[in-house]
Amino acid sequence: MNKLPQLRVALLTLALVAGLAPALQTQAAPARKTTVTLVGDKFQVNGNPTYPGRVWTTSTGESFSVEGLLMNSRMVQGIFDDLNPQTRGQWAYPDTKQWDPDRNTREFIAAMPLWREYGMLGFTINLQGGCPYGYCRTQPWDNSAFAPDGSLREDFMQRLERILDRADELGMVAIVGYFYFGQDERLVDEAAVKRAVTNATEWILKKGYTNVIVEVNNECDVQAYDHAILKCGRVHELITQAKAIRHDGRSLLVGTSHKGNTVPLPRIIEVSDFVLLHGNGVIKPERMKEMIDQVRAMDVYKNVPIVVNEDDRPWLTKEQGWGDYGNNMAVAVQNYASWGFFDFRREPENALFNEGFQSVPINWQISSERKQAFFDLLARITGYPGAPKLAMQWFDDPGKVTVVVPDAEKFPALKEVSLLVNNEVVQTRTQAPYDFALPAMPESWHQVKARAKYQSGTEEITVETPLHENPWWNYGGAQHKPFIGQ
Repeated sequence: MNKLPQLRVALLTLALVAGLAPALQTQAAPARKTTVTLVGDKFQVNGNPTYPGRVWTTSTGESFSVEGLLMNSRMVQGIFDDLNPQTRGQWAYPDTKQWDPDRNTREFIAAMPLWREYGMLGFTINLQGGCPYGYCRTQPWDNSAFAPDGSLREDFMQRLERILDRADELGMVAIVGYFYFGQDERLVDEAAVKRAVTNATEWILKKGYTNVIVEVNNECDVQAYDHAILKCGRVHELITQAKAIRHDGRSLLVGTSHKGNTVPLPRIIEVSDFVLLHGNGVIKPERMKEMIDQVRAMDVYKNVPIVVNEDDRPWLTKEQGWGDYGNNMAVAVQNYASWGFFDFRREPENALFNEGFQSVPINWQISSERKQAFFDLLARITGYPGAPKLAMQWFDDPGKVTVVVPDAEKFPALKEVSLLVNNEVVQTRTQAPYDFALPAMPESWHQVKARAKYQSGTEEITVETPLHENPWWNYGGAQHKPFIGQ
């Protein structure tokens, strides 16, 4: 039998396989810039403690070490989408009257360098988000990066990848949450939950991310969880499962959280790489200190970091505010615990786009007095410079506005200031005074804001004023009216 034809077929097959090999191989993860590790109860980034050598001196002269903390904020909706056509329309932007998940992620990423200017080195982002109204009795929307069988939805994960890539570039740590009560029931059974943990953990590891730590689920003691393995009695099984997954010799740091004003169960602290606390409902700062002390007094506590990554009411009263004393943020730091803000639109603020970092749609800029107060205290604690604060000065002539930068001397690298109408740049100035003449527009409600760009090291920072809405000025009789946030 002539074997030559067979040999030719074999050689041709080998050639084809060799040609296809690059396409069949898994693409190598890119080299990463940011690696988070733990040394005792301190966070390290790239082998150095966070906020190296930083000591916060308060208004009364007391000094507190900040080195090794992970100051953060709850930014869980960065990859939000709603797959339920019956509820999707609720999240429309005020300018376009449509919801756009890619815009949400794009504007999240654009704001990240600004947050870091104030010393925010960490943020929590969830694969099943959080309540887009702050607190919810029911959740008919479908916001989950997991399909019912526990597989990953590509569009959600692509948005997450963009955020984690930017965090890696900026030296920021992402606390990636997997499950949220009210959405966990979208997974069909316990096997799907376990499969989701494996898939998400392997995805993070295979992408090469070294700046991620994991919160298995948000508040395991909330009764709304459908799956028993996500409740406090068994969630330690998922923590152990996630910690055991390895890729190229690496594994992830893993923990989970309980609801506000609650100290985690010993079995959870025992298996966790860090301890997560929530401050919701802690209206007396003394209770924040008590919770931190209770954790450290437990036999199972192993001198790991204590991180508050959700607190919606850090002050005893609103009037007490964001000073160096008397609020949960200050007390946590003074007792060497990291702290993170949970900001959402309160009941009177439901229509105010500028308010809140969890209520969808979201203005990811520092666009309200409450946001600014948090970031200002954060900068004082961490010693970071903050960013310029823009103000819009309106004149009797309703067609003219000046953008004022009161602290411009602190930011000599200010590149430009622009005026935006309906989210479109209409004019740009590269030097003061930043005077603008508003263009003629049809009679309607139009949204106006100012944007500045400046250089901070290698990063270009974008900062905006709160969004304003004004009955159009060219038609007379309309007094300028601040829209929201001021």
